[in-house]
Amino acid sequence: MDRAMTRTRLVLVEDDQGTLEPLSIILGEKYTVFGYSSAVEALQAIEAANPDVLMLDIGMHPVDGLQCLEMIRAKPVFRDIPAVALTGFARDVERQRFLDGGFQAVVVKPVLDPEELITVVERLTNSPAPTPRPSTDSRRSSALPTTPSAAGVRLDGQQR
Repeated sequence: MDRAMTRTRLVLVEDDQGTLEPLSIILGEKYTVFGYSSAVEALQAIEAANPDVLMLDIGMHPVDGLQCLEMIRAKPVFRDIPAVALTGFARDVERQRFLDGGFQAVVVKPVLDPEELITVVERLTNSPAPTPRPSTDSRRSSALPTTPSAAGVRLDGQQR
């Protein structure tokens, strides 16, 4: 089947099961999600998953998200794959380090609004994105300078 006619394939790597599971469910409503709890698992399965987008936790051990991205991009077929950094590190200098390290977008955890993830993925895959709500939280996501962010409802349904 033509790749353009299939769902976007997303590799999600997150070492916290309490984050991996809800993100996989939310993203799985729109994308084909391959969730892995370590960079090592993802690296072993990346070719079979053949993703269109990567979403990598930064703070993993022993291989962190930056190292994982570098190893994935070392494979010529994945050299230009768009990547989203998932991180609790929200300072501008940290975000810039992730963008300089090869990520195209940064989403700060905890993810308060699932639409934020969808918007970021849609922008990276050049698909129509849902209309984002204005952000009231400047620490949220950052991506290519025009990516908006949204905040308000946590994944666990709690209000901020």
